[in-house]
Amino acid sequence: MKFLKFVALTAGLLWHMGAHAELVAIQEAIEAYEINVVMNGTGDGYALARSCAECPSVRLDIDQQTAVTVDGKPVMAGKNIEKDWSGGVVIYDIKTNHVVRLHL
Repeated sequence: MKFLKFVALTAGLLWHMGAHAELVAIQEAIEAYEINVVMNGTGDGYALARSCAECPSVRLDIDQQTAVTVDGKPVMAGKNIEKDWSGGVVIYDIKTNHVVRLHL
């Protein structure tokens, strides 16, 4: 019950003060038709992802901070993921084009 009072009080204060919430996109996702992963020996590299056969590729940076899963299992970003993949999901920071998560 205390939680509901807190929510009602907060909502009332925000409405009274005229607060407006704005959604700001910080990440984007590509459900890719094809992903070409290129890595160097240090765990850094990039992914060329396209969402359809006729669509242009988008180049996105990969580093050791990128969370990578292959067939649902976590793996380290490195030479073991360097190849052409027939699909997956790439989640990246829209300001830096850095891949946050890569699901292959």
